Amino acid sequence: MTHIDELYKKAMENRATEAELKALLEFMTDAAHESESRKLIRDAIAEGYISGQPMQENRLLQIQETIINIAGQQASPNVAPRRRLFSIRSAGRLKWAAAIVLILGAASWFLLFKQDTGSAEISNNLTAKDILPGTNKAILTLADGSSIVLDSSATGIIAQQGTAAIEKQSNGSIVYNPNGTPDGKVMTNTLRTPKGGQYKLTLPDGTRVWMNAASSITYPAIFTGKKRSVKIAGELYFEVAKNAAQPFIVEVEDRSSIEVLGTSFNINAYDNESNSKTTLIEGKVRISKGDQSEILQPGQQARVGDAITIAPKIDPDQILAWKNGHFNFENMPLVEIMRQLERWYDIEVRYEGPMPAIKFRGKMSRGVALADVIKFLSDNELKLKLENRILIVQ
Repeated sequence: MTHIDELYKKAMENRATEAELKALLEFMTDAAHESESRKLIRDAIAEGYISGQPMQENRLLQIQETIINIAGQQASPNVAPRRRLFSIRSAGRLKWAAAIVLILGAASWFLLFKQDTGSAEISNNLTAKDILPGTNKAILTLADGSSIVLDSSATGIIAQQGTAAIEKQSNGSIVYNPNGTPDGKVMTNTLRTPKGGQYKLTLPDGTRVWMNAASSITYPAIFTGKKRSVKIAGELYFEVAKNAAQPFIVEVEDRSSIEVLGTSFNINAYDNESNSKTTLIEGKVRISKGDQSEILQPGQQARVGDAITIAPKIDPDQILAWKNGHFNFENMPLVEIMRQLERWYDIEVRYEGPMPAIKFRGKMSRGVALADVIKFLSDNELKLKLENRILIVQ
C-alpha cells in the first residue's frame, strides 16, 4: 500500500488529520496525478457506498451544484505551472473540500469534475469499462435501529446484541458469537446487500448464509424457543446447522415458508421475479404455502407462485453460479440475464422494440467489468447501447 493509499483509507475512515487531508487533496486535485487518483476512485466505487448508498446521477448533479455555489470561483489554469482540477487555496475551502472527501468519498472529484478549460462540468461519458462488478458490501441494522456499513467497518467486535457479540472477520464476513445465558429478550437484526453487493453471514446457531446482490435477511441475535426463524428477500444460499430439536424456518415475504432440519439449499425470491424458487442441494426441506405442502429431494426445485410446482431436473451448477463467483448463461432467456446484470452491476436495463427471442450458452466470471459482459452478449448478435448506467437492448 502506497502512502497515498494509506491517506485515502484514513480519510474514508475519518481518521486523517488536517495535514493529511491537505496532502491528500493536494495530490488528488493535481492534474499530474489524475490517473493515480482515478484508480483510487474506481477502487472506492467498487468496494462500497458513498454515504451508505450507491452514488446516483441525480445525486452527483446535486453535489455539483452545491460545489459550484460554495466554491464561488473556479481555479484558473494560468495561475500556476501545474494545472489543478480544483482550487484549495483558502482554509475555508480546504475544510469544505475535506468534508466532501470524508462524507461523500473522493469518488465525487473525477465523476463530477473535468477541467480542460478552467471550467467544472458533469461527466456523462461513463463507459462500460468504468462500470465495475459488485463486491462484498452490506449494511447491518441492529435492534435499536442503528446501522453499520460493514464494508467500511474495522475487523473485530463491531456490536453487542444481548449476549451475542457480532464479529467482523478478516475475510469480511460477520459471525454471531453467543456468550452466556440468553435473557429471553429478542433482539432482531437485518442484513441487507445493495445492488452491486454480496455478503456472507454466520448466524448464532452456526448456520452459514451467502447473500447475493439486492437481498436481505432478518433474524434474532440469539435463537430461542422451539424453532429458528428468519425472513428473507432476494437470493440467498444456506448451509443450515443441524438441530433436530429446533427446526430452521425460512419465511419468504408472504410467498412461502421452508422448514429445514439440516441441509443446503438456494432461494431466489426477488420481487421482480414471477415465482420464488427454492433449490435443494443436500438434505430435505418442506415447502409450504397456504394449505399446500411439498417435500423436496436433492436436485429438485420448488417454484412458488399461486401454487407450488416441482421441477424435477435442474442444474445445481447454474443455480449456485452466483455463489461460486461466475455467471452461467446456459440456455438462459435474455430477460433473466438482464435482471442478473442489473443487480450485479447496479444498472438499469431498457428495451427498445420487442424482446429479442434469444437464449445464450456460456459461462464467465462475475469479477469482470460490464464491458466484458457486453462484448460476450454482442458476440451473440445482440445489439446493446450504454448511456451512463442505462443499458439499452435494441
